Amino acid sequence: MSKKLKVAVADFSPLIISEGNKFKGFEIDLWEAIAKEIGVDFEYEKYNFKEIIPLLAKKGVDIGLAGITINEAREKIVDFSHPTLNSGLLISVNKNRNKQKLLKSAKNILVEGSKIIKSALIGVSAFAFIFGNLLWFAEKGVGTFSKNYFPGIFESIWLVICSMSTDSFGDYVPHTWIGRVITIFIIVGGVAIFGLLIAQVTAFLAVKKVRGEINSSRDLANKKVATVEGTTSENILKKIGAKITGVSTINEAYKMVKNNEVDAIVFDAPAAVYYEQTDKDNEIEVVGEIFDKQDYGIALQQNSRLREKINRAFLNIKESGQYETFYRKWFGDDLRMEI
Repeated sequence: MSKKLKVAVADFSPLIISEGNKFKGFEIDLWEAIAKEIGVDFEYEKYNFKEIIPLLAKKGVDIGLAGITINEAREKIVDFSHPTLNSGLLISVNKNRNKQKLLKSAKNILVEGSKIIKSALIGVSAFAFIFGNLLWFAEKGVGTFSKNYFPGIFESIWLVICSMSTDSFGDYVPHTWIGRVITIFIIVGGVAIFGLLIAQVTAFLAVKKVRGEINSSRDLANKKVATVEGTTSENILKKIGAKITGVSTINEAYKMVKNNEVDAIVFDAPAAVYYEQTDKDNEIEVVGEIFDKQDYGIALQQNSRLREKINRAFLNIKESGQYETFYRKWFGDDLRMEI
């Protein structure tokens, strides 16, 4: 009697869905049809995704199922069947992200913007007080302002503020040449001060403003993006320049994006499409097109005698129409991933 094959699986809806000790999903249906075709007995063993390839390499299990991408690095240590599903990466976001970011940005502007306004007021006040005194002394006794320091200083400061903010002198006009020269410095200095203030506020708003929609992988640079550790998504996000938050399961990532702990999720297209379709809270949406296209396959030990048998069985299942039945069952009419 041949031994039972050990089939390593990891949660990856809708390819692998665990319910206690039982499993269902697209890859489960496909594998069980293949196992029946080639006449092998097996048992499932559940692991974290990142454990499966090393286990196959060490011959700790016979088969690996978990939406495993076929790539050169993995093929150096394990074998793969024919590709069983077209895939790639998709971006998932919170549907309410713009509204929530708008409220957050408004709060930031009120809190942090008030600091800029406060420092600007201090600077303008100091400028007006210093030049107001200089101007009062220059114009003292010529009828421009009151002879007395009070209220003369207030009249002088008023002229300074008017000269800074406009090109007029308000209700007062300097009569001495020294006063007029000082006023010229006030006008030039006012333009510089207000220019710097406007530049500072503009820079602040540029940093704090609500950023545009995340529509493609190009929009992920410097964004907080969650994905499952040990997957090909991590390498792609590093190249893009995203701020990666690694999780053990994709469900953790969806909780994070719903709680606005991350800006987006990048993960394999089947999981992204399935979660969008089954999200009870209706808070998740997939944006953009599939990128970094890739193929999934059934992973095996290197030089496994099962490889040829599995490939022939897979082709028979394709030709018989069973594959399409499994696909429609788990992905509906979405044809982006069908082989």
